[in-house]
Amino acid sequence: MSARGTATVAAVARRLPSLSLAEVVATSGLMSRTDRKYVLRLNDFLAVTQALEASLVCLEIGGQRVFGYSSTYFDTPDLAIFRAHRQDRRRRFKIRTRTYTDSADTYCELKVSGRRDETVKVRRPHPAESAHGLTAPSLTFLDDALTAAYGRPAPRPLTPALVTDYRRTTLVTADRRTRITCDTSLVWRSGSRSLAAGGDLVLLEVKSATERNSVTEALAKLRIHEQSVSKYCAGLVALGLATGGNRWRPALRRLGVA
Repeated sequence: MSARGTATVAAVARRLPSLSLAEVVATSGLMSRTDRKYVLRLNDFLAVTQALEASLVCLEIGGQRVFGYSSTYFDTPDLAIFRAHRQDRRRRFKIRTRTYTDSADTYCELKVSGRRDETVKVRRPHPAESAHGLTAPSLTFLDDALTAAYGRPAPRPLTPALVTDYRRTTLVTADRRTRITCDTSLVWRSGSRSLAAGGDLVLLEVKSATERNSVTEALAKLRIHEQSVSKYCAGLVALGLATGGNRWRPALRRLGVA
């Protein structure tokens, strides 16, 4: 995604009232949520934010509103986690480390799919110097969390399969019930392979405790449709590291990499 996308999101964010990280954590309660994803051209992004502007606030930390993220996704050598998503299995999950590059804070995260398309995320602090690997405490955490969710530990062996780098701005509705993440400058990396998503686009994720909310209603009124896209799965397909990813081809075409 081009720098223009990041600049456009930043310009919108500057116009909005600010919200601290503590306020977001205290009021949103969105570790269990329904996610809806959209790939927007910049004019559509501007139309959506203009329609919602009076009811939006923006996460601000240390005077910044655009933040760098780097996530390393882990999978088995035969990509069992990817295949579970490709086949839309009910008990699917993702394992990753996430580093907030502006602070170097790093977490080991597990995302599991719950009932009615609900996403549940749990995480624990992880050493930044081990962001591309899983430590013994993190593996124990993953085993315990997956056993609690699905009755079985994490698969073995787990190795780094993909890295995603991008810039994110987080908007929150005034009622604190819906969070909108706006991702730009997306790059996928694996070994010597690297691919940047093209075009002036914003990958929007609407995260809410309810399926219908003011944001999804505004998107529907503008005839902007939800897109099936997973940064991890789409990235493996885009880099030619996995096959059978037809469900993500429309999103990859919109992202300019298919």
